[in-house]
Amino acid sequence: MSPQWFVVYCKSREESRAQRNLENQGVYSFFPKIHKERILRGKKKVVEEALFPSYLFVNISQKDEKFSAIRSTRGINSFVKFGMSIATIPDQQVKQLEQLCHVNNKLAINSDDAYKNGDKVEILSGPFKGITAIFDIEDGLERSMLLLKILNQDNNISFKNSALKKAES
Repeated sequence: MSPQWFVVYCKSREESRAQRNLENQGVYSFFPKIHKERILRGKKKVVEEALFPSYLFVNISQKDEKFSAIRSTRGINSFVKFGMSIATIPDQQVKQLEQLCHVNNKLAINSDDAYKNGDKVEILSGPFKGITAIFDIEDGLERSMLLLKILNQDNNISFKNSALKKAES
């Protein structure tokens, strides 16, 4: 019998431990994680979170002698079941999920598009459309503070990040 993907339910916040223990037993598993921006202690940071908290995907054959040892692996509670049968996932779905996580995490880490203090930015929408301003600081996940010269006075004004782009130098 060829290996299949099974879903296991892990103890709370012990997915990484369970994955390490499975790896030590020679069992291949997949723990989907994504990078998200969060505000921690007033600062915006990229953190890694479980896509499906408390769940792991395990690739193994039911005839393998290691299959029965999975339930007693430290960090794992049990296999996910529907009635009396253990839940399986098609290979193609797990491959798509792996690819999706890889692409998402690669994009989330790339900070080339991030604005830095002093960058010139152009406002793309609203009453200030077309005006160039100076980037000051991020104001949460979706907004930023800009220095805008109005009537020969510098003003700090908050704008949506989606309404900004780096100005041509």
